[in-house]
Amino acid sequence: MVTAAPTTAPLTVTLDPRATYQPAPAADGAGLLKAIPGFNVTRKGGSGGDPLFRGLGGGRLDIQADGTGLYGGCGGRMDPPTAYLNPETFDRVTLLKGPQTVKHGPVAFAGTVLFEREAPAFVEPGIEGQASLLIGRDGRVDSGLNFSAGSSQAYVRISTQTNDSDDYHDGNGNAVHSESKRRAGSLTIGITPTENTTLEASYDISRAEAAYADRGMDGSKFDRNAWNLKFEQRNLTSWLNKVGVQVFRSYVDHVMDNYTFRSTPKMKQAAMNPDRTVTGGRAYTQFAVGDGELDVGFDWQDDQHRSRMGMMGADYHDKPYAADMSLERRGVYGELSYPLATRTRLIAGLRRDRDEARDDKQLVNGTANPNYGVTQRNNLDSGFIRLEQRFTDPLTLYAGFGHAERGADYWERNARFNLKPETLNQLDVGALWQGESLSASLSLFAGRIDDYILVDYRAAKTTARNVDANRRGGEADVKWRFLPGWTLGGALAYVWAENDSEGRPLGQTPPLEGRVTLNYDNDRWSAGGLWRVVAAQDRVDIGTGNIIGRDLGTTPGFATLSINAGYKPLKNLQLTAGIDNLFDRTYAESVSKAGAMVAGYEQTSRVNEPGRTWWVKGQYRF
Repeated sequence: MVTAAPTTAPLTVTLDPRATYQPAPAADGAGLLKAIPGFNVTRKGGSGGDPLFRGLGGGRLDIQADGTGLYGGCGGRMDPPTAYLNPETFDRVTLLKGPQTVKHGPVAFAGTVLFEREAPAFVEPGIEGQASLLIGRDGRVDSGLNFSAGSSQAYVRISTQTNDSDDYHDGNGNAVHSESKRRAGSLTIGITPTENTTLEASYDISRAEAAYADRGMDGSKFDRNAWNLKFEQRNLTSWLNKVGVQVFRSYVDHVMDNYTFRSTPKMKQAAMNPDRTVTGGRAYTQFAVGDGELDVGFDWQDDQHRSRMGMMGADYHDKPYAADMSLERRGVYGELSYPLATRTRLIAGLRRDRDEARDDKQLVNGTANPNYGVTQRNNLDSGFIRLEQRFTDPLTLYAGFGHAERGADYWERNARFNLKPETLNQLDVGALWQGESLSASLSLFAGRIDDYILVDYRAAKTTARNVDANRRGGEADVKWRFLPGWTLGGALAYVWAENDSEGRPLGQTPPLEGRVTLNYDNDRWSAGGLWRVVAAQDRVDIGTGNIIGRDLGTTPGFATLSINAGYKPLKNLQLTAGIDNLFDRTYAESVSKAGAMVAGYEQTSRVNEPGRTWWVKGQYRF
């Protein structure tokens, strides 16, 4: 049972997406990330929430699926990247905090999240896998199957996940417009002619639909098809560790309408159908430099966005697509990891990206677009340097400085096409203690963002502008095994952010949050609890925020308690049950979206979180 994911290495958090989590995560990738201290999810309904880390999301938080770029198509962020990610089809999820790596595309300000798959290693012909089933309140049924078969020469892997849920209920017992259905599958075929050679081809497909409580439309179609080709050769010479190349294509087809999940007069039916095609790849090499490593690589992406719509009963299928925006990027990087002494390591990297965006919209709100055909080009430079010092076996200290530049993303350019690139300068410091009975970590940051892109929702049309911002905060976690089988844990996360240009708080910054956990596990029986406490947030700037949402006003603090218990009747069979929000509290996150007026449902100022929720889950490994 996972109630909070700890930091396992400097600036690194790793999750097992097939483990059992409490609170039971949503069916998509955003729900899983809430287990990491410092993550918040903007609530819109039952799924499709938008993740933020340290108060930053969208283009400032990079989400990658098996080494490929992934973006949603909806202009209103109905489908963030995590809406297309089904956690149990992946092997590992890794968060790399801050601008402290350059290897994974443009340097993300908040961090980089990698949803990763590992090639199965078969010494002899065999099969392996895992099956899971979760049943919960409000008609929730999740199932997953991961199956691998192969030998030392080749392998095949099949992963599937399904998720169904009805409208959930908040603490007042009111239904929230939030039903959803998701289906996903992945097929991977690999050839390993030698232990140092891997050639792999994979194909991902997902289908989903979901009701939303924060707007006048729902998502009747979230379709994604993606293929991915990889080749890697390792241990070539004493000075060349590996070379590799990867090519991918991801196609997202999304439909939002106001009639699939709600009653609407026929003449007022409306549907919008954006789609998005991202093609890209990378080539990389790792050299041995003494006892260290030097990674050098090149990556690129071509991103095409289109849209069409149908109004007054017209079928959108009969309409042609119209180009919306084109984005291209090319980048080169080098990252060095080198031991300066037995217990001292230096990590540093440099990166340059060529970023281009062309406005393809001929009309905006029925009038000629003055930016039609305009192309904006930016050269973006990023880099970092970090020193890690291990003083004793359990204690490691680190300090790093990072510089990153970021061009506006698709949604920010929709609000205003001509925006200056953002520039971040940030200091990251921290400590890790990995003892036999006590483990702890501390991650602190202080950064300044020049030309921060602030989105303003107060006018009739959403706009964006550049301001200067200061941010600081961090995360801390501790786990203490005080008796055999017993573990006491805690975690804290806090962010303070200021709009320096206008002398007021930076919109959509979450408040202080703490977690206390107590767990017992004797390898057969387990039990535990999670107490989550969130402070009030009075540092707000009503009407401003980011592409995900805006400040709606101050929010009160809240606390929730969740409990769980588990039993292993067999070595490979795990049964777990839990109750989330045990005392049925009615509350909403500070970054939640505003509740919309939906016929048959009570409108709330914010979309409330689920009330008391029971669930049971079984997992079998073979």
